[in-house]
Amino acid sequence: MAKIGLIGFIHEEAKKGFWGTMEKVAQIGYRGIEGGNDLLKGDVSANLKRFHDLGLKVLATSASRERLRDNLDEVIKEAKLLGASRVSVWWGPCNSKEELLRDAELYNKAGARLAEEGLTLCYHNHEHEFQTVFDGVYALDVLAQNTDPKALKFELDIAWISFGGEDPVKVLKRMAGRVPAIHVKDLYDLSDRNSFTAIGTGSVRVKESVEAAIQAGVEWLVVEQDTLRNLTAFETLTLSFLYLKEAAFI
Repeated sequence: MAKIGLIGFIHEEAKKGFWGTMEKVAQIGYRGIEGGNDLLKGDVSANLKRFHDLGLKVLATSASRERLRDNLDEVIKEAKLLGASRVSVWWGPCNSKEELLRDAELYNKAGARLAEEGLTLCYHNHEHEFQTVFDGVYALDVLAQNTDPKALKFELDIAWISFGGEDPVKVLKRMAGRVPAIHVKDLYDLSDRNSFTAIGTGSVRVKESVEAAIQAGVEWLVVEQDTLRNLTAFETLTLSFLYLKEAAFI
């Protein structure tokens, strides 16, 4: 069994009413969100108490490579203030192997410091890490092979892996032990990077991927949909949650 969180696609709802939106999210059954900058507005302690009282927690904060390099203390402060356990790098380039190795060095250094503070640094993939190969090795695997497992974990996105041409089940199996969370996302057309749909209604091997993720030790399933299709945000959240519940993953 895993816990379920979410990221994205409720921004407009949250703008209209943050707390009402969070109450609905919790009522559906979600137990955390990635992000949480809205909680930094005003009385942070009071905001967090209200948030936690809903049964929600901040799962991860974000940091670019530049912030990890130049403002690591600020990254640590923000994550601790929100009570997050993970800091995620949501995107990185892979224009050359040398560039990847430089990034790996940065992630090793920043990740070690974050680990000292009780935080986990994660790298989140898109499709290009599987469409770029160096000496027969995917760019993502170059990062994995050249980073300390204690310093860098991976938050794998099963839809982007699929769109990149690889099988997320295979990736999850070989990355076992280094994946604390995955983004559960679906595409109805694997040749169209913008064909997002509620999980379980598309072409991504969601069921098999989640099974592999749980076997690999994943703690959090984080539902994401970059853009809505035919359903509203809350219809999408509900359908995605019920799909995972019906499959006995949560």
